[in-house]
Amino acid sequence: MYTIRKLSSGQEFLNFSDIAANAYPGFKIQTSEEKKAFVENSMKAQTESPIVKFYGVFKNENLYGGMRFHDFKMNLLSAKIKVGGVGLIAVDILHKKEKVAKAIVTEFINHYKNKGASMVALYPFRPDFYKKMGFGFGTSMNQYKVKPCNLPKGNSKSNIIFAKEADINKLLECYTRMYEKTNGLIEKYERDFMLLLKNPRARVIAFKKQDQIQGYMSFEFKSGSEKSTMINDIIVNDLVFENVEALKEIMTFLNSQSDQIRYVVFNVQDEDFRFLLEDPRNDSDHLFTPVYHECSIQGTGIMYRVINIPALLNKLKDHNFNNESCRLKITVRDSFIEDNDGSITVDFKDGMSTISTEADYDVEIALDIADFSSLITCAVNFKSLYKYGRATISKEEYIDKVNNIFSSCSKPICMTIF
Repeated sequence: MYTIRKLSSGQEFLNFSDIAANAYPGFKIQTSEEKKAFVENSMKAQTESPIVKFYGVFKNENLYGGMRFHDFKMNLLSAKIKVGGVGLIAVDILHKKEKVAKAIVTEFINHYKNKGASMVALYPFRPDFYKKMGFGFGTSMNQYKVKPCNLPKGNSKSNIIFAKEADINKLLECYTRMYEKTNGLIEKYERDFMLLLKNPRARVIAFKKQDQIQGYMSFEFKSGSEKSTMINDIIVNDLVFENVEALKEIMTFLNSQSDQIRYVVFNVQDEDFRFLLEDPRNDSDHLFTPVYHECSIQGTGIMYRVINIPALLNKLKDHNFNNESCRLKITVRDSFIEDNDGSITVDFKDGMSTISTEADYDVEIALDIADFSSLITCAVNFKSLYKYGRATISKEEYIDKVNNIFSSCSKPICMTIF
């Protein structure tokens, strides 16, 4: 019914800009100048970036929709795996409810399965839409709104600098060291930091010591009141630190802004972030059930989907699943990818896993592909899925063992917007 192929001409990109403008009115692709900038930036990204490509959905050579593919590499439980990302999914408003979005997602999955990826990811415009297609929830985002005076104040901020283009390689080296040891992080490149530093709204400070950047923070200013230009907030977009010293100096820098900044807004995926704060309450003064102070608002965002279960398990063969030993049968329901629908038996011995061809097993679990995708990334543990009726187990005495197999000290963290 539809033909899907890479966008190749300026006219096709211009047609896509019209579709994107109507699909995302808030993206500021409305005027001819904005559309021109969108086309130029999109074509430049496709030409210069080895990991970004734009695709269109055509019918009789008419563009009905489009999307942007990203060839990512992600750290999943210390294994570096190929992950496909999709962004800017847009459907012509004249052709809504004609299964264009389904065609996009189907092509997205098949495209990356053919490229040898075992997992894909996206940010959902509607989580329920993508969950029905087998995408599972990732780690939640927590937004804290903190007065600068309630951030820890150290003895020094003497190692804090404004990062410049000359620091790009050192910023990348800092992020890469964190990428190597952080579950869920996606590999970044020089171009990512070049674009960050060229963003006129962004500010980047860094903790630089002995000619090495050991932490950095990107942020922007936002007006806090329509009535006064003197009331402003700081929005923290990225916060990366390798040690406590770097964190303390970054926090001291923020604390010192209290004379001009009303709130510092943090968007973090760390559930324990509130323990850093002297007073974690936000500006709502909301008290509930019966004496709990509102500290943050929480949102669900990135979603993961396993598109090739055996391939993913083979990628994780060197991961230690917490020294557990068990022959586990995993039955997954997947109505979207036939190859995923069914059972696979994994033999865990002292934490190391191999796919078993034996018919016997110690215990069986059964769950939907969306929940399995969240489980294998450690965004959720097995006990929670079982408690809420999202998974079953054939022998309850194995719950702790199965839970430990799929446990990690860190939920997946994603700092890449796409």
